[in-house]
Amino acid sequence: MAARWKSTAAPVRHVVCAVDSQMVYGLAVVMSSLQRTTTEPFRLTIGYLAGTLPEGDRDYLGRIMDHLGVAYSFSDLGNDPRFITQGHISPTTFAKFLLADQNPNAHLWLDADTIALPGWDSIFGLLDSTTTQHGLLVAERGADKHGLPFNAGVLGWPAGPRRDWSARLSELEVVDTQEQYLFNELYAPTAKTVSERYNSLTYRIDRIPENEPPFIIHYAGAHKPWHLPRSLSAPCSRHSCPWSAWFAAEAEFLQGIGDTSLLKETHRRQRRALRSGKVRWQRDHLGLIFLRSLVTLGPLGRVVVGLLGPLSSRVPRGTHPLH
Repeated sequence: MAARWKSTAAPVRHVVCAVDSQMVYGLAVVMSSLQRTTTEPFRLTIGYLAGTLPEGDRDYLGRIMDHLGVAYSFSDLGNDPRFITQGHISPTTFAKFLLADQNPNAHLWLDADTIALPGWDSIFGLLDSTTTQHGLLVAERGADKHGLPFNAGVLGWPAGPRRDWSARLSELEVVDTQEQYLFNELYAPTAKTVSERYNSLTYRIDRIPENEPPFIIHYAGAHKPWHLPRSLSAPCSRHSCPWSAWFAAEAEFLQGIGDTSLLKETHRRQRRALRSGKVRWQRDHLGLIFLRSLVTLGPLGRVVVGLLGPLSSRVPRGTHPLH
């Protein structure tokens, strides 16, 4: 699909993302949150691997972006057998390498399982001072030094050439989170780091200072806010758990749709999103298995939530969807 710009000149600020059919609804909500809280117009590039985002999904997203007033274009990125599925992480995660090569201008990469809050677009000012020597702007991961130095869910790309990821990927043995590992190997030694507020991972939310609230919340992991039946979201909202920000953004998104046919289609996709993602019987899918069970139980899910409620105090806020 060709680019659709809302004005003669495309906005200077550029946001880039990639999705497959499993993440369409999540992208619609995060784009609504971006547009609602931005201080300047931005344009959007939506990338996808060949065969993963059917025409119907692209048409729907186009209608949503037109409704939001966001200038957008789609980019078919082809595919690559080296892009593998790892746990809940789909091959689409590798699209950020392809899109960075395709867009040598300065731009912001954003995962679709995020939500934007006021102040998020101040990252563009920080990106202005990021150089090709830095290679990349990333959010720090806090004092916890376990694991990789940074998470690649929010990336600021300066204008200029990109580092050769393809040759290294061909040499790399399969490791956990292949794409994250490769990003850190290529860029961690030189990357410019900014506050964790720009990529606040929900499992770290209890360690973020209260006087420095997030600008972007990242719902990392297999289970996402859209997997929870909304009839069961009240405990989360009462306790201001990290998912409550997503539910608030979703509510504003839905309330803003005046087109009856578009709203009907959006509600249909909301229901479909409850069962999105493939369940795998492994540790990192336990949350998704739990939420899928609640969807299957229907009204009986309320009983389960009531019984488990007292246990939520033993679980960090960012990892328990019913906290």
